[in-house]
Amino acid sequence: MAVAFIPASRMLDRARMAQEESDTAYFFDLLYLGEMATKIIVVELLAALEDDRERHRYALEYELVRADGIGKWTEILDQAVSGPASQHLISAGRDSQRAISESFGPGSQSWHRKAVDSLNAVCRSLDPGYEDTTRQKVSLRVWARQFAWLRNRTRGHGAPRGATLSKICPMLQDSLTEVLENAPAFNRPWAHLHRSLSGKYRVSAFGKSREEFSYLTRESGHSLPDGSYVYLGEPRRSALLLTDPDLTDFFLPNGNFRNGAFEALSYISDQRRSGDGSAHLLPVEAQPRSETTATPAMEFVGKALSNIPPRPDRYVERSELEQELETHLCNDRHPVITLQGRGGVGKTSLALEVLHKVSQTDNFFGVIWFSARDIDLLPEGPKVVRPDVLSIDDVARDFAGLMSVTPPLKPSDARKYLSDSLSGESEWGPFIFVLDNFETIRDQAELYQFLSNSVRLPNKVLITTRTRDFKADYPIEVGGMNQEEFTQLVEVTAARLGITQLINSEYEEALYRESGGHPYITKVLLGEVAKEGRQITPKRVIAAKDAMLDALFDRSYASLSSAAQRVFLTLCSWRSLVPRVGLEAVLLRPAFGHRGAEVAHLDVESALRDLEQRSLIEVLREGNGSDEFLSIPLAAAEFGKRKLVTSPLKIAIDSDLELIRGFGATTTTDLAHGLGPRIDRLARSAALRAENGGDIAQELAVIEYVATEYPPAWLTLAELQKDQLADLTAAIRSVNRYVENQPENQHGWSRLIILYQAANDPLAEMNARLQLAKLARPAFNDLSSAASRLNGLLHRRELVLDADERRLMARRLRSLLESRHTEADATDLSRLAWLCMYDQDPEAAEYWATEGLQKDPNNEHCLRLKRRLAAGAADL
Repeated sequence: MAVAFIPASRMLDRARMAQEESDTAYFFDLLYLGEMATKIIVVELLAALEDDRERHRYALEYELVRADGIGKWTEILDQAVSGPASQHLISAGRDSQRAISESFGPGSQSWHRKAVDSLNAVCRSLDPGYEDTTRQKVSLRVWARQFAWLRNRTRGHGAPRGATLSKICPMLQDSLTEVLENAPAFNRPWAHLHRSLSGKYRVSAFGKSREEFSYLTRESGHSLPDGSYVYLGEPRRSALLLTDPDLTDFFLPNGNFRNGAFEALSYISDQRRSGDGSAHLLPVEAQPRSETTATPAMEFVGKALSNIPPRPDRYVERSELEQELETHLCNDRHPVITLQGRGGVGKTSLALEVLHKVSQTDNFFGVIWFSARDIDLLPEGPKVVRPDVLSIDDVARDFAGLMSVTPPLKPSDARKYLSDSLSGESEWGPFIFVLDNFETIRDQAELYQFLSNSVRLPNKVLITTRTRDFKADYPIEVGGMNQEEFTQLVEVTAARLGITQLINSEYEEALYRESGGHPYITKVLLGEVAKEGRQITPKRVIAAKDAMLDALFDRSYASLSSAAQRVFLTLCSWRSLVPRVGLEAVLLRPAFGHRGAEVAHLDVESALRDLEQRSLIEVLREGNGSDEFLSIPLAAAEFGKRKLVTSPLKIAIDSDLELIRGFGATTTTDLAHGLGPRIDRLARSAALRAENGGDIAQELAVIEYVATEYPPAWLTLAELQKDQLADLTAAIRSVNRYVENQPENQHGWSRLIILYQAANDPLAEMNARLQLAKLARPAFNDLSSAASRLNGLLHRRELVLDADERRLMARRLRSLLESRHTEADATDLSRLAWLCMYDQDPEAAEYWATEGLQKDPNNEHCLRLKRRLAAGAADL
């Protein structure tokens, strides 16, 4: 039997080896194969279930990670095929539903019938009293129940006798063969996906085909978490089938759920491992509605009909944001408005406050509230709740219900009714449609496109979201509170908690600094102060609040690209301002050893943009705006540190940190000094390392990258190359890069002159001297020194030039000196006179030598030139 599904194929290989050992070993391996097949059928079916607001798929997975026997798996199979959850199967998974639920009568030649009949014969061989199904209509659900009976019976009674085994093993193999060769679950494309830092995926196929996933190896704009996937019109994650990128082994849940983990078993190798069950801790029944859920019916709120929740309790006014939002809700522009910011920063409270104000006006007929919130951020900690809506159909159905449309509309008609109301074609309106916590919507792009394409002014759509991956809206960034708002928040919260006496101005300032003005974090910190009865260190409290950190950041982190996750974890590990260009330099430095391929494709610019859009980093700019520094809020940093502990990127990030530390700790008070001191510190660290015999190739690569954005770093790099590596060629190249960017900088040309002189390159040296001389008002000493150097080189014939080139070079420098001759002393004028000689102008040479002698009658240089001219030696 040839099976494309690799886990089943490996299990068959194991069974064949057991067959050579004994009938008993063969029988039990066939049972293991059947148990694995049953579980695969179930997990494939669950992968085809859409998330819905009743969380049917979650409820089934919750049961499976706790299931200690195959019988529970068959129960879950029945629920997924014919229970309420089956309504949420995607169309591409309906063939699996049919294959499991369709019944076939006696005499049918279908594979389903053959599988059930063969298995029924096995069961009746072991127990003649077992129900005979050969005369009944049967489905694959019957096969699953029969197999569960067979598995449980052999557990209780052990292996049958040898003669019985010889009879039933072929029948059991025939039954399994029909299932493995024909059930849709084993004939689909399956793959393990691993996202590289480039955003592209390593696709490790273990199903029928790899081709369906191949686009992920070329495109970098996807954010699928690593794991096992089955292709059902699109990659659908199968969270309960565990493997790795090398397909080393395959594991399925095997019960024993304890302390947030379940046992995962490999039927192929008999190995067991722990599976993460933290996502399945709460039963569905323990998930109430959100505190910001919509009211069940439309009522008058002010002058508008609405289902919005009440105004937030103890709301602290945020006047600037409120005014901006109210203005744009009531004007005749921007039909879609987005409030975007970190979790817990106050987007929902702000929206409710303004919507209640707007409802007092005559601008809108109705204000319709849809909550997709699945976590309430309460002062005592985050609590899981049930969202009201997760899809377009949820939104459309709820809206039609609120508008008392009867009879209930079909999904397509409900969408049409919603679209008509958005576009103004309904008899009612205008409306504000509010989507709260948009990031939890199942298909955000689809719903946003529907809303954006349908809405017409004066109707409005207001979205609150942590992430903003769409355009054509008017975005309003909701960040931390300003100092005045924060002070009011602290006063209100401290009064409610009865801790006003514990809060002084210094402690309030510490809270503001560490929380970044984040309202929810501040409330949690003050709650801990009330609990302890004393002031506490904010950092210690934040680090200990795992649930709070997960609620605030986990969803945003999971939606990041691999590159953005890498950048985020790197910044979290260094609690100091980091120069943006320095971070880019560290992450994009030439790869040494194993780092190569993935780092070469790391898009740091996109990663930083992604992080900034999700408010996970703050970008601070030095006074003139040319230098950018990156900062991570304390709470986000503590979250990132926890993630880093188990991240496979930890070794690479630790290596990056060694270089980032070279920039030194930076605070906001250091920003005015810009990048210069940071680069100098890194260079000093590198020089010390080199003096101790260390390799500084990485540091040099970082400084070189920084120099592409911050030109003065070229001079720092050149100094290291000259002093530590004795590489004049590289140093000259670096200074040349500097003067290419800063051609008016005299210091750069001066450094270049010194390097060319050290490298014994007189032509390049003189070119640099001439360039320096042509700058606006260079120091006269520099002009005179250039003339002296050129005269000497020409006299010793160290410059290989023809007559015209020699005369042109002398003439350029001569004209500069003549224009400033009043600053010259006798020696300077003698140098000018010699330039005239090389310019083949002895009369001018005579004139300037005479002028020099008037300043100093005893100047030997002028006297020697006068003697030469008197002797008639005008040619040089």
